[in-house]
Amino acid sequence: MTKNIYVLAEHRKGALRDTTWEAIAAGRKLSSELGADLVCVLLANNSAQMAEQLAAETPRVLVVDNPVFQTMNSEAVIKTLQEILKPAGSYLLLMGASNAILDLAPGVSVALDAALATDCFSVEVKDGALLASRQMYSYKINANVSFKNSDRVVLTLRTGAFPFAPSGGAKGTIENMACPIDPTSLRKRFVEYVEAEKGDVDIASADIIVSIGRGIGDEPDLDIFQSLSDTIGGVLACSRPIVDKNLLPKYHQVGTSGIEVKPKVYLALGISGAFQHLGGIKGSPLLIAVNKDPRAPIFRVANYGIVGDLNEVVPALEEKIKELKG
Repeated sequence: MTKNIYVLAEHRKGALRDTTWEAIAAGRKLSSELGADLVCVLLANNSAQMAEQLAAETPRVLVVDNPVFQTMNSEAVIKTLQEILKPAGSYLLLMGASNAILDLAPGVSVALDAALATDCFSVEVKDGALLASRQMYSYKINANVSFKNSDRVVLTLRTGAFPFAPSGGAKGTIENMACPIDPTSLRKRFVEYVEAEKGDVDIASADIIVSIGRGIGDEPDLDIFQSLSDTIGGVLACSRPIVDKNLLPKYHQVGTSGIEVKPKVYLALGISGAFQHLGGIKGSPLLIAVNKDPRAPIFRVANYGIVGDLNEVVPALEEKIKELKG
C-alpha cells in the first residue's frame, strides 16, 4: 500500500508552472482513494514565496533551497529525489509531462528502481490497485496500465487532463531540508533559455479556438473564419495542411507537430480529425465539428457535429451568435 504521494513542483524563472497545480489535483484525488499522505517537493532557489503558495493547497511541503535548483537540472533533481525518497519505502511520485520532465522522468525511474508511466491522462484506484490511462502508437490506442508488484511508481501527467481548483485552505506545513548533494560534483549545467518564436496570437493559452483544416478548400476566404473567431471571442488556429499551404504561420498549428492546446471550446472547421491533430488537444474541451464528409473521424470525438458546406454553415453560425449576443 502506498504510504505517501509525492508531487514534484515544477517552476520556471521563479514562478510555479501550471503543471504543478495539475499534478496536485491528481494527487488530491489519489490521496483520498488510497488513503495516502500528500507531500509536495519543492527544489528551488529563493523558494519562500513558492513554498507559501504550495502550502495553501497541500498539507505538507518539503523544500530544498539551493542555487543549483534555480533552473531544472535533471541530474541535480534525480540525485536529490534519491536522497528524499530512499527512506520512504513505497510511494507514488507525480509530475507534469512537460518538456523539462521528458528528460527527468526516465532518469528518476531508473535511479529509484520505480515503475514508470508517461503522459497519463487519467488515474484511478480500482480494487485497491493503481491504474493509469495513457495513449500508445501515436495516440491510436488508449491503454490502461497497472503496476503489478511495484511499490514505487513514477507517473507523468498530461497537460490539461487534471483541472485544478484552488482551495487556499490547506494551511500545510513547510519543512526545510538541507541540500543533500554536492553541486560541484554535477556534470550537467544550465546554459540559457531560448524562447520559442511568438506570433500575434497565443493559441496555447486560448479558452476558445476556431480551427481550420484542409476542408476549407485551396483558395479560401480566411476573413470569414477570422470574423467568426472574433465574434465568439476566440483565436484562429489550424491543422498542418493550412501551414503547408502557407495560409497561416506555424504558430497557429495545433497538433503533435505543432502546439498543444487546452481550450474550453474547440470549433473544428473542415478538419478530418487525424490522430496527429487530435493529439495536440489536451483536456476535455467542448468540441464542435463542421465537415462535409459524414464519415470524417472528427465526428467520433466531437460533442456536436454539423455535416455541411463551410461556406454556408460558418456565416449562418456567426449570424446566429450575433443574434444571441443581442
